[in-house]
Order: sequence, then structure tokens, then C-alpha cells
Amino acid sequence: MPDVSVIIPVYNSERWLERTIISVLQQEHLKEIILVDDHSTDRSLETIREWQRKFPDIIKVFINPQKGAQAARNYGFSQSTGEFIQWLDADDQILPGKFEMQLKAFEQNPQADVVYSDWYMDYYNEQGEHIRREERKKDYYADYLYELLKDNWNPMHSYLLRRGAAERLYQIGQWNPLTPVAQDREYFTIAALEGMEFVYQPGFFSVYNRWSQGQTSAMDFRRRLQFQMGLERKFRQIVLQKNFPAQRRRKYLACLNAHVLNANYYYPSIGFPFLFSIFNVNWRIIHWKKWPVIPLIYLWEIVRYIMGKRS
Repeated sequence: MPDVSVIIPVYNSERWLERTIISVLQQEHLKEIILVDDHSTDRSLETIREWQRKFPDIIKVFINPQKGAQAARNYGFSQSTGEFIQWLDADDQILPGKFEMQLKAFEQNPQADVVYSDWYMDYYNEQGEHIRREERKKDYYADYLYELLKDNWNPMHSYLLRRGAAERLYQIGQWNPLTPVAQDREYFTIAALEGMEFVYQPGFFSVYNRWSQGQTSAMDFRRRLQFQMGLERKFRQIVLQKNFPAQRRRKYLACLNAHVLNANYYYPSIGFPFLFSIFNVNWRIIHWKKWPVIPLIYLWEIVRYIMGKRS
């Protein structure tokens, strides 16, 4: 019978840990929950050790030998033994039936590396009171890499991976400790760029919690954009290196060009120069209100290009 390792980095998550752990214990085909404390300063470590005493055969507790969520995930994976891998953050939950249904999808699609499903976005106010729930209904996509490059985003816990897929990503440096934002976007986009196959299993099996404080990075918007542009460069380089048919390569680059255009809308020249992209932009992922500014951005890029030539 297939078994699943659930890997959870923990940092100052005392407030949410009980709900998260219970949501995992309700799953069938669960082999182990690996909790890696990232040097918390609240009672998170004490809390997960209390749960370990209740379920010593299932719950394993470790201290991150380094620092940071990415390092904690990598270390947790190195300690795991399950045939399948479930990534989960300490303030989110998975819903009953997730493993059962997604493992059936693997059984029906033996070529699949990753299965994804629908999920909920739950919003909370500053007092921790639930405000609303939004459904994030997904679909089968013939070209899942295209969806990821468009940033058709799913949280990490909506996915389930074969161990072999997680091992391949681990060997090439994912989760990347040097990536400060959009780590899960990088992880699964790299998976698709490496040729891994994604399969859709309908059903709402995970909850992504949006807290008013403490969840979103305090990094200012400009700096976040700069780091995101670094990811766009990385994806572009891989797309250009891979042996994609010309039409698919052009389609992928059009998505990346649109993200650069979006960034330059907020901060001119924050993205890399994209004179090359004038005639290859995925306009469907650019908000219509930005269109009047686009000619000015192109003009600015042309001026930068001319001044660079003269210097």
C-alpha cells in the first residue's frame, strides 16, 4: 500500500500547529509527519514535541541544522522515507481524502510525477477571525508548464509528488535556499521545465490560509519585484536551453515577457531590457489598465538601449 511522508517546516507557528497536524492525521496512507523546527522563539518546538509523544510512531521532530524554511524542507526530505511526498506549511491544512484520491490518480496515470487538485483560500482578520472562503477550482491543462509560466499558481500543499520526482528536484538544488520569494512557484516550475508530468485530480483537498499579519513577507514591493525578475531570468535561460519546438518556446517566452512588462509598469527598468519582446508578449495576462502606459515603457527601453550603445 502506498505511503506518504508529510514534511512541515515550523517557525513560530504555535497558533496554527494543532489544526495543521490534525488535518494530516486524518489522512489515509500516512506514513510519517516530519516536523522541522526552524529555531522558533515561541512554544512551537514544545508543541510539536507534545504531539510526538502522542503519536511516536508517526510524528518525527527535528531541529533545522541551518536556518530558513527552504533549508528546513530540504533537511526534512533527507529524513523522509515515504514513497510519496507531501509539502505543507505549518499554518495551512489538507482536507480528508486528499491522499486517497490523489494516490488513485497516480495509480491511473503511472507516468505522472505530480498530482494537483482544487483548493480553498481562507481569509482571516487581525483578530484571527475567519472572514471568507474562496474556491480555487483548477482543471486539466494539456500544457501545465505553460500554466506555471503564466503564474497560474497553486499552493504547495495542493500537490502530491512521487518520491522520485522530489529526489530529482533535491539533487538539482530545489528548494533553493537563495530564493527569498515565490519559492513554491520556482520549485514546481522547475519541475515542469525538467519534463515532469502533472496530472489533475478533481476535488477540494487543501486550504491556504491568508492571515492579515505574519504570513506575507515584510519585504517591500519593489524588492519583491526585483527578486521575482531574477526568477523570470532563470526560467528564460532554461526555456532557451531546452529543446522545445519553436512555437512552444515562443509561447513560453511570451509569458515571461509579460511578467517583465508588468514589473516595468510599476518601476521602469526594474526588469531586464526587453526590446526583444515587443512583438512577443502574452497580452492576456496584462491588466487592461496598464496598456496606456506600455508605449511609454517601450520608449524608455529604447532610450536605455541607445544610451547604452553610446556609452
